[in-house]
Amino acid sequence: MELPSQPIPRPAHRYRLPALLQDIRLLDLLELSGTTLEAGRLASVSQPTVSRRTRALAADFALVPNRRRQVGCCYGTSQAMRLLRLGCRAHRLSAGVARFGTDVLLQPLLTGCSWLLPAPPRFRPLDGWLELVRQGVLDGALVSGLEFQGEAPPLASELEFVSLGAVALDLAVSGRHPHPHPNGDQPGVLVPNRAVAEGLQQALLQRGFSLKTAGNACHTPAQWLARLQQAGLAMPFPQVAPADWWQALTRLPLPEPIRVPLWLVLPQGWRQQAVLAHTAERLAYSPANK
Repeated sequence: MELPSQPIPRPAHRYRLPALLQDIRLLDLLELSGTTLEAGRLASVSQPTVSRRTRALAADFALVPNRRRQVGCCYGTSQAMRLLRLGCRAHRLSAGVARFGTDVLLQPLLTGCSWLLPAPPRFRPLDGWLELVRQGVLDGALVSGLEFQGEAPPLASELEFVSLGAVALDLAVSGRHPHPHPNGDQPGVLVPNRAVAEGLQQALLQRGFSLKTAGNACHTPAQWLARLQQAGLAMPFPQVAPADWWQALTRLPLPEPIRVPLWLVLPQGWRQQAVLAHTAERLAYSPANK
């Protein structure tokens, strides 16, 4: 990928959202985190405040929750709401910051991108990531090519896919269980809900691992770590994860690492936005992607 060198954007912690857009941010954080508690923590407001303000917003814009299908905006959207979210995006990008999303396994690859606003990592179907970027909830998403139907990314209106190379996955276990199976048996591997990350799960099954489903209530790194500690399970993890991500984990190299093609999902016209072009450039030439 040929990209011109871009100036380093401003740190995300300096970004100040106008009061007019703050309720939109609360709704977006609720979409991304799935809980009012986590949304409140990210926005530094109370859980009742998140509930009250997002309910009022949903009533004003006649938003209908869609929680049966975990794709896109589960708390509802509309044409007017999408325009408001795109307005929030325009304000973020003009300020030199952006919000990118990804899952727990790929989140370490975004470490060091100080211009990215916090977005809680979660496992989602590929269509869910596409819709969140299309709607303006996210400005980009880092996704695994293992989840494509074939080697090429799907056709997606108003979006572009940018190839970032690939990253190798090994396994990791909790530091409390450095040798969970002294008899040499392979450890069980923690994976998301059966309907999510099917390509990753197939790669693990092909290597002879037994899979243990994390379930719908296990999303954050802390929740995954707790499951590993309780059960002596392993989890897939990038070989190049920063050192501080390994403090609570012990690496178990695989004889045949899982190669994960990395792709960025970005809105059309992203090259004209300096912060998006810089992020794509940074991730494309990262040592992680070989």
